[in-house]
Amino acid sequence: MEAATKQTQSRPKTSVFALKMPYLSKGRITSLVAETDNLWLHGKINAEGGENALHTHLDEDHAFVVLEGEVAFFDEAGNRSVLKPYQGIMIPRGAYYRYLNTGPGNLMVLRVGAGSKNEQNEGNRIGPNGQPLHGDSAGNKHVEPVAIPGKFFGA
Repeated sequence: MEAATKQTQSRPKTSVFALKMPYLSKGRITSLVAETDNLWLHGKINAEGGENALHTHLDEDHAFVVLEGEVAFFDEAGNRSVLKPYQGIMIPRGAYYRYLNTGPGNLMVLRVGAGSKNEQNEGNRIGPNGQPLHGDSAGNKHVEPVAIPGKFFGA
């Protein structure tokens, strides 16, 4: 009986999460929603802009799903894909991209990443010049978020 109890205690457990993020009058927010060793979910909300600098993730496959608003993704050749709510884009590791909020209001996306946790760091997010490109840097045209008081996306 004791061995069975220890085995049950060491099993992974499910977890529930919710997306609740403030609407913004300017800037952008990325918020970790849930994670395991090999998978992570972020809520991203953009009042304007996006991830404006072309970049890639060397050790992470990821996808974006639009929950509200409209977004344009661009690849390294400048090809444009416009997505509306409930549409998504899959971005394999090594593929270059950038995105912009192209709708009239806030853009809310769910970002799903897969790899391994030790690979999930800014050193593996690089620009076309091969140098690290931090998401919240001036080089990525980051604008500090300004929340709209009392107004939220999600529960």
